[in-house]
Amino acid sequence: MVVALQTYPKSNKMKKIVLQNVVKKKGEINMPKTEKKEKDLSMTDEAWNKRTGRITEFLNHDGNQEFLNSSDDIMDAVELINMNIRRGNRSAEKRKNLWNQILIEGREWTVEKTDGLLATDWPVSIGKESNLPAHVQASLKMIDSATVDAFVEFWNNNPIVQQTMVISDRNKEMGGSPYEDGLEFAKARGFANKQRFTKYFNDGRWDGNFDLEAGFNIAPPQDEEESKTEGESDDSA
Repeated sequence: MVVALQTYPKSNKMKKIVLQNVVKKKGEINMPKTEKKEKDLSMTDEAWNKRTGRITEFLNHDGNQEFLNSSDDIMDAVELINMNIRRGNRSAEKRKNLWNQILIEGREWTVEKTDGLLATDWPVSIGKESNLPAHVQASLKMIDSATVDAFVEFWNNNPIVQQTMVISDRNKEMGGSPYEDGLEFAKARGFANKQRFTKYFNDGRWDGNFDLEAGFNIAPPQDEEESKTEGESDDSA
């Protein structure tokens, strides 16, 4: 801090004036103050429509209507979700905020937490989000559940299965070991079946509908050479 002495003729007195200077440390640089930028809360039409499209499909799913109309609170929540979707459709500026409000309303709506009143889970879960349509997610859950039930019975009624069905060698720690019980064995089969049908849908070989009477009508795999030929013909067109 620097102290300067200055003489005033009229008063003929010495007054001390403290000059307020910033004492800089060695090597310290005065950085100019920067104005805070407003947070961008907008979202592109493509991103918004992709996200809200899954919510709308969930709300319109026939198997979810019993739950969605089961109480005034839930119906109010549905109306809030639809209102925020409409607001976001009109303007892109606050879409991130609107999306967060939508998530808050429906985050707890799962098949498990509603004791089966819902046919499909709320399409946006904590963690990685599923990109599959709601009806495909519902079908995969039914495939998984039915597979587990069937394989538990299969295990319980067949000692040879209990002794010879072992964990895959893809599991480097447990490969070759027997399953602890029928449920563990059945869950592994259910998961494998679910993964298989997910690939069928993603490859365009299955329409995603669950129908035990009519069947699933899985299309045969496309020959690699045929696929390559089609791609070449498309490019030359």
